[in-house]
Amino acid sequence: MITNSVITFFVAWVTLTVETDSSPAESPVYRLKGASVHLTVEGLQHPQIRRITWRLNSTAMLEHTLDTNHTYYYPEYKKKVQFDSSDFSLLIKNVNETDQGTYTAVITETGGADSEKAKYRLHVQEAVAKPFIQMNNLTLDSAEGFCTVSVNCSVRDSWVYYTCDQTQCSQTEPQSWPDVNITVTVYHGNIICTGSNRVSNKTQSEPLGHACMKSDGIIVPPSLWYIVLILGIVCLCLVCIGFICFKMRRKRHPRNSEGELSPDGVNATYMVPRAANRAFSPNTPQDNTVYCTVGHPKDLPPGPPPPAHCDDTSIYSQVKK
Repeated sequence: MITNSVITFFVAWVTLTVETDSSPAESPVYRLKGASVHLTVEGLQHPQIRRITWRLNSTAMLEHTLDTNHTYYYPEYKKKVQFDSSDFSLLIKNVNETDQGTYTAVITETGGADSEKAKYRLHVQEAVAKPFIQMNNLTLDSAEGFCTVSVNCSVRDSWVYYTCDQTQCSQTEPQSWPDVNITVTVYHGNIICTGSNRVSNKTQSEPLGHACMKSDGIIVPPSLWYIVLILGIVCLCLVCIGFICFKMRRKRHPRNSEGELSPDGVNATYMVPRAANRAFSPNTPQDNTVYCTVGHPKDLPPGPPPPAHCDDTSIYSQVKK
């Protein structure tokens, strides 16, 4: 009987000691810079509590006394925090880097003992910057333009290297700094770089085909070859049509010995006698000269020229001065 009583007393004492002296584990909390954070206290019974104090590291921020239901804010934190007496929670507003640290809720029981009932480690982070992607062509896998590229994805001062093709990406070098987690994937022919931290994430994507064309021998997609070929054929046809039109025009309008074109396309010979060899009386009305269009000189027979016969005669009048 004595042994059983001793064992029961020992177990009760150990249980009470553990419940009284044990401190809660520190819970990490991450918040975006400029946002608010709400810290709670779980499993408290109001009749056992005389006072609750919230601390940042070792500095008291506020004290709340249950007997008088009065909350006292220390001057430095009066506008920074807000206490809820219904559940003993703490609201921290507009957090920044100076608000980082360990927040602890300390309970003073009616018997005068102090104990920690909640503990948080606050981390304040800025939003992730937009990633920057740089790709370089490594190898060409097929005539269709499939290739393997090296990808350097950077977010501010942190970067990582991957090797990607049309189906998958593999990390080739470790990330430079662990402040931002950077991952690279491929989806529907696009390289997608994602930078993230505990409070935000940003993505950036670029077509894989752009990197496939950035090489010493530029890889042109098949569709572009078709366009270039069609344009070449059209230009060749236009040149041929222009040359044919030029030859037909030359054939229809030949030039005479003096480089002039006749109206009907044949050479015209104009015989104009010299004024000095022509003697006309002043009153003789013989001032008209008839010009006939004749054939090429090579078509005329040797000897004296035949009399002029004009079917379609063009008459030119020369007025004697």
